[in-house]
Amino acid sequence: MLEKKITQCRKPHGEEGIQTIENMNENHKPISEFAFKCIEVGKDDKILDIGCGGGVNIEKFLKLTTNIVDGLDYSEVSVLESIKRNQKAVDSGRCRVMHADVSNMPIEEMTYDLVSAFETIYFWPDIENTFKKVFKIIKENGKFLIAQGTDGNHPDDEKWLSTVEGMKVYTADKLKRYLLNAGFSSVDCFKKEDDYILVVIAKK
Repeated sequence: MLEKKITQCRKPHGEEGIQTIENMNENHKPISEFAFKCIEVGKDDKILDIGCGGGVNIEKFLKLTTNIVDGLDYSEVSVLESIKRNQKAVDSGRCRVMHADVSNMPIEEMTYDLVSAFETIYFWPDIENTFKKVFKIIKENGKFLIAQGTDGNHPDDEKWLSTVEGMKVYTADKLKRYLLNAGFSSVDCFKKEDDYILVVIAKK
């Protein structure tokens, strides 16, 4: 049962996937709220949210910038739900939601001022090389925001890791090392007080 639930979180699909997205929109609120307190969004920033799920964070970014906010997810259900949630921005050309994998993004180099990844890197393959691909699509002086519900020390981490094949969790130190190796010039880490929520912001 737990494995099925996490599999849906990794890649929502079918009718159950829509319910999973609704649950994630609600459950991930504290993570999203903390992350938005940590990041400064420029009013002209062009933004990409990788693993956009139900499009909640796309919606938030659209309110903070006058520029384009795109999404990317390898779940067809997530793409459709993100489009539905941000239909007005999609129709006006301010938002495009791509169906693609983070390891093979149909995006030109130096496209975005800010790239975000909320509760998704647990499932990214070959994370250091994937970070290098994210690095390439970010403009000079741009930023990469990672937000996750665990700092690698959550008491439930072992339960998830033993249940879901291919899932990994990362400490702030590991993420900092991988991001610097990927080419980012600096990395700042923020941990929510009295919680396990971790936000990492890497600058190109």
